[in-house]
Amino acid sequence: MAVVSAAGLAVYYFGTLEALRAGHISVYYPIIRSSPLAIVAINWSLFGKTYPAMVLIGILLIVASGILLQWSGGRLIENRRSLMMALAAMIASAVYAIADAAAMKTAEPETFLFWVYLLVTTLLAGLALANGEGARQTLAAIATCWSAAPFRIAAASALSYASYYFILMAFQMNGDPAIVVAVRQISIPVSVVLAAVFLAEPRFRHRLGWAAVLAIGIAIVIAG
Repeated sequence: MAVVSAAGLAVYYFGTLEALRAGHISVYYPIIRSSPLAIVAINWSLFGKTYPAMVLIGILLIVASGILLQWSGGRLIENRRSLMMALAAMIASAVYAIADAAAMKTAEPETFLFWVYLLVTTLLAGLALANGEGARQTLAAIATCWSAAPFRIAAASALSYASYYFILMAFQMNGDPAIVVAVRQISIPVSVVLAAVFLAEPRFRHRLGWAAVLAIGIAIVIAG
């Protein structure tokens, strides 16, 4: 399962970067974050798993409000490649979430995380080095970023690791992937408030309204 999870995570990272490289973040990132719907579809089509109507309604509310919260215009097909990469990242996110949940039935989070990150690092490093001239640019960019903000990168890495660890613990306690990933979207309204307070981002009331709808969706999922 570690191999499946690592492959899905690598595709997720690559697809996200490629989608946002040439497309608007407000158009394509909400698609990437719609993985709860993909998890429901995969579990139903491949494993015959069904969900209560209230849970499905809650997930739809979460995904829809997440899209509308970040939407700032733009067409989905303005860049077909970005759209395809965003969809690939969404599906890959669903695949590795399902694989993670399955792995937690027999594995421990610490051991699983070690092997997943080792495999993901190897896959992405190989992809970068296979890029010829671009490989040197990638390695130079990594060195430049690290020297510019080592503590920020270390803090972000630690938080990312902790977040993944807590998700695995939820799976270990028999949390359903679709529900766990849907509830994880609570980070969106939190980020809206933090962005308004610390970054003075515009359209705060608009975003806060949709963030409230998203929170209602999460409450419905938990209650369902």
